[in-house]
Amino acid sequence: MDRTGNRRAAWGYGLVLGGFGVLIALPVFTRPTGDWEQVYLAAARQLRAGDDLLANGTSYVYPPFAALLAVPFTLLPRTAGLVVWAGVNVLALAVLLRGAWKLSGGRGVPATAADHLAFALGGMCAAGFLLDGAAHWQTDLVIGAAVVGGGVLLAGGRGLGAGIAFGVAAAFKCTPLLFAPYLLWKRRPAAAVAVPAVALGLNLLPDLAYPARDGRSHLGLWKDRLLAPMTHPDYDPGMWASAVIYNHSLAGVNLRWFAFDRTEVNRTTVGVVRPDRPSAAELKRLNLAVAGLLGLFALVALWRRPADLTPGPVLAAELGVVITLMLLLSPMSSKPHFGVLLVPQLALVRVGLANRDRLLLALAVLAGVGGLATGKDLVGRRAYEFLLWNGLIFAMTLVLFGGCCLARWRYAGQTDAVADPVSAPAPTPANTRERVTTTEAPRRAA
Repeated sequence: MDRTGNRRAAWGYGLVLGGFGVLIALPVFTRPTGDWEQVYLAAARQLRAGDDLLANGTSYVYPPFAALLAVPFTLLPRTAGLVVWAGVNVLALAVLLRGAWKLSGGRGVPATAADHLAFALGGMCAAGFLLDGAAHWQTDLVIGAAVVGGGVLLAGGRGLGAGIAFGVAAAFKCTPLLFAPYLLWKRRPAAAVAVPAVALGLNLLPDLAYPARDGRSHLGLWKDRLLAPMTHPDYDPGMWASAVIYNHSLAGVNLRWFAFDRTEVNRTTVGVVRPDRPSAAELKRLNLAVAGLLGLFALVALWRRPADLTPGPVLAAELGVVITLMLLLSPMSSKPHFGVLLVPQLALVRVGLANRDRLLLALAVLAGVGGLATGKDLVGRRAYEFLLWNGLIFAMTLVLFGGCCLARWRYAGQTDAVADPVSAPAPTPANTRERVTTTEAPRRAA
């Protein structure tokens, strides 16, 4: 592409991304309120008062660090606080998008056919999830930025920094702790230890900054009220502080499929408990069996070259294995959590194009179409709720998990893709031998 074409592409993509940033910030000013105010700021005020974070109708179900992070916003006038929060979301979006693009092998403004295809399929897959997180005033863009930023640091050889970034993400919601065994597998023990250490340390800070008046630990109360009940024999895996239709993890989907029937009340899909539903113990055994199978696939995929950290799309696919497992194995994965699927989606497109792998490209197209189908305004309310209930987001994530496992297994150790594999001629055995012969001829002559 010539200089004029590059300039036009830069302007075009700049307008698209700038418009998307506006859409991310807009709900903060157009919606009357959201989770940031109703949940996080309410919990922050409870924290400042030395009260119970999980009481008095705050609906707060997260580790205490997020409430501590929200404390400064309670000291600002409402309008100023909303402006700052919108800015934080736009900045997190920029980190997430730029980091995912860099991890997958993208360089600067999309300029080649491969770039354009990756941008389009990545947007189809992830844009709806990113917008949903912003629309509900959730913290998932910040968490996604920490996860993707950790991946960029790891690809750059800064393992300890990556462990710290993953630990910050895990301090908000525990599922990024899965990066600890992954880093240990990658023979980065200090980074692996940093993940739980940072997550735990950040969640002890609220007890130091705002000790509870009754002397109890905020972190201890969260553990006793949210984590401990999950170990009870009669606890249904997949039940959380949300309607069952909104949990798209393995546990949530199995609970929905096997324990509930779908019906509609006042134009809203609800679940009705089935009389012949399996017991909580049976659901747990089913989840454990499927989780073990997914873990086995991941281990096989990562078995080759375990210490390798070659930057490029294959490493992004490897990180995609962990990211998709993080979402699948979580006790609760709601729609805003899935914006980080941008990383595995871009990785599949890049690896598929670089290697003329039609299967990987087909999986990426499926994920892209699935992402479009999660848009209520695109498919209509009834189709949207039908697809959500029947596991569309879970299936998308499973497709990307399988694709990333396959990409990592087939192309482990592969470096960055060629500049434009869409228009470049495919290598043939003949010209491959010719290159080898040409390269080795001087050596043989010598």
